[in-house]
Amino acid sequence: MFVGFAVLTAALLSALAPKAAHALVAALVQITNTSANPVPTYDSGTRFQAQLCDAYGPVSTADYACPSGSKSFVVPLVSASGATVKHLVVDNVAGACSSFNNPTLAVKTVFLSGGFLPDSVPNGFTSATHFVPIVGPAYSYTNVAGGILSNVPETDYTFGQNTHFSFNAGDTVTLYYEYYWPGSGTIDAACFANLEGTLVTQ
Repeated sequence: MFVGFAVLTAALLSALAPKAAHALVAALVQITNTSANPVPTYDSGTRFQAQLCDAYGPVSTADYACPSGSKSFVVPLVSASGATVKHLVVDNVAGACSSFNNPTLAVKTVFLSGGFLPDSVPNGFTSATHFVPIVGPAYSYTNVAGGILSNVPETDYTFGQNTHFSFNAGDTVTLYYEYYWPGSGTIDAACFANLEGTLVTQ
């Protein structure tokens, strides 16, 4: 009877003083954000976006004319709102590739190369590479007469992938593409990639 009375009394006190009980629960789950133990936050400003372009060969270079340095970008050190950037989390990569003058040349994958995060284990490697495979079928055709690609055979590819890649603030991130070349014909291709993500600040 005594135990039942004690339980009933505790329940009654809890009902009569919910604010005190809630304060106790809140104190138990409180997270402290200090300079010694910062809690990562996502910048509430504009999401990070970058467009990258890599091309090789006379036709692709003349047609797409990738601007100088467009195959790389540097992760910002400061966000648009002025917050210090810890790293960039990339959550989507999508784009298109084309090869020219050689239907047997196949673009296989695109990839982004940058540094390891500080808490990663490189195991002897000096950079981290994140692959985005091209999984859809290619579409081949011959361009119509007129313009730079007049009567040029072309094969187009598209790719897109939700990701969770991370790069450090200040790191250079570079786009590359991988292809299969059978040993004959030209090596002439270009790839565009749109990258979207969020700057993690502290």
